[in-house]
Amino acid sequence: MDRRELIRIRLELIKRPFHPDHPPTLVAVTKKQPLEDVISAYEVGHRDFGENRVEELYEKAQALHEKGLNDIRWHFIGNLQSKKMSKLLEVPNLWAIHSMTSYESLQKLVQKREHFSGDKIHLFLQVNTSNEKEKGGFIEWDELAKAVNLLIKEKTGPFDFYGLMTMSKLRTNNFEEDALKCFEHLKRIKDSLIRDFDLDDLKLSMGMSSDYELALQVGTDFVRVGSALFAPYNKPNA
Repeated sequence: MDRRELIRIRLELIKRPFHPDHPPTLVAVTKKQPLEDVISAYEVGHRDFGENRVEELYEKAQALHEKGLNDIRWHFIGNLQSKKMSKLLEVPNLWAIHSMTSYESLQKLVQKREHFSGDKIHLFLQVNTSNEKEKGGFIEWDELAKAVNLLIKEKTGPFDFYGLMTMSKLRTNNFEEDALKCFEHLKRIKDSLIRDFDLDDLKLSMGMSSDYELALQVGTDFVRVGSALFAPYNKPNA
């Protein structure tokens, strides 16, 4: 089985539990994967790809831009350092940043708006729903509200407050139960923000290879899947 066919089959398997009337967007996470894998997924119809390192994202996006593949939507999903913000905003076909983790980080990004040459960039505020110290993300409501207010003021610019992102609990003996708690918590926060700030809508980005089917139960709009899609193929023993 060639690599393109394997990726096509895996895409179909991942999408099988998606609701047919309201399917979420599948972000194919290509970190540490060769450019050929991105092209293979593109050739079978996929368009949304994610990276967690700015340098790798820029290199892949630039290479595919030069090949004329300009209907790709790139999603940055990693920890965003201040010194990398300008480079990130210069990525060709950058569509979304899923990992704005603090008000201070958001302020710094907004100040670098001149580096972005596209139309809109969709921002997700990352919420630490498990309260784990090793994770970034908003925990306090007041800081989250400050970030929302900042984005509302910037709505005429290139930054579009698009939604919220979270990750499930890392250290747990009850994986499914705790994952659902994290996802349901984020949904409640979304509902509160829509009500309190009179917003039209917000999207949810939650669920990865190990837990995206749980996120589907809560109604996620974006899932970020890498290993389930791009893992090496181990041929069964004869």
